[in-house]
Amino acid sequence: MTDLAGRSALVTGGASGIGSACARALADSGAAVTVADIDDVGAKAVAQEIGGTAWTLDLLDV
Repeated sequence: MTDLAGRSALVTGGASGIGSACARALADSGAAVTVADIDDVGAKAVAQEIGGTAWTLDLLDV
């Protein structure tokens, strides 16, 4: 992946699975990553591991 230093990334569904892998890859490339997920504990765990920020949210449209 290219150098993403100085860039920001928002990963929805980042607490697990593909979203978590994307968040880790973006952070490894230098991006400041915000992990957004309905799973508060998972989002915070991934964010802490990669040095990012966690947002807990539900994108449900009612």
